[in-house]
Amino acid sequence: MWNYVIPHFNQFLSDLQLEPKHRTDAEGKAERIAKSLFAKYYPNQLVFDPNCYLVVGSYGKGNATQPCTDLDMFFVLPDEVCGRISRLQGNRQSQLLQEVKSALSITFPRTDLSADGQIVLCPFETYSVEVVPVFRLNEPGLFLTPHTGDGGSWRTSNPYAEYQHLRAADQLTNMKATHLTMMAKAWKRQCSVELKSVSLEVLASNFVSQWQHKEQTVFYYDWMIRDFFAFLFPYINGRTRIIGTEEWIELGDSWQTKLQTAYNCALKACEYEKQDDGLNAALEWQKIFGNQLSASAHYISLFAKMQAV
Repeated sequence: MWNYVIPHFNQFLSDLQLEPKHRTDAEGKAERIAKSLFAKYYPNQLVFDPNCYLVVGSYGKGNATQPCTDLDMFFVLPDEVCGRISRLQGNRQSQLLQEVKSALSITFPRTDLSADGQIVLCPFETYSVEVVPVFRLNEPGLFLTPHTGDGGSWRTSNPYAEYQHLRAADQLTNMKATHLTMMAKAWKRQCSVELKSVSLEVLASNFVSQWQHKEQTVFYYDWMIRDFFAFLFPYINGRTRIIGTEEWIELGDSWQTKLQTAYNCALKACEYEKQDDGLNAALEWQKIFGNQLSASAHYISLFAKMQAV
């Protein structure tokens, strides 16, 4: 029994992994952006300091997936810029983003840059990079970020705390937090689930840390998916906290039906896995995760050939 669980999920996780060339491409673009802004905001420093920026989000935490996603980066501005921006009138945050956008336009004149929300978007041909200009605060790991909505405001962000939260869960569970986050994002993408990736990451980390099978191998990943969906039901109309801050994300209930559907499919898939019915198990997983579960495509192809005989 359960002969197909390990090959199913090993292949799935392999397919979700970014290819090294894609990571190199994205991180290379982030460095070019950082060097451009460094020349603008640190004109007296002749040697580029890589500490002026950091890759955050899924790339920074190592759970970015195929297909390629946008890379998020913080660019750390000098303290004197904060003082200058604070003396402006009107929406200071919007003016800051526009200033950063103008600086990048000199280096990337053919790129259709835009500035809104809290980012300057650099939509390159192969990758988009979302640049957040930030100020470093006195508390280690804490940054001040601009938000242009509702007349402009400042918020705090702690990417180091987010990273440590995920790593702690991974160390406790043999990488299950990262694996489950990546698979949850595939569900989000395939089924258009109205949950932020950062919320899925927090929920996945919290779930695996208390899961009764957290020390088991990939052999238990079918149950992990099933039990994770069951774990999510109490969070309908709940909320998750952004790690390292006091900011909360309201989850709402628009994803309730999609969760119920995914849970039902997972129940069926687990039963098929137990029966060693690899084809039907794969078909149920595919309803949740899409064609990235390439084992599904393999079984479907074999099944089609058998039917044609």
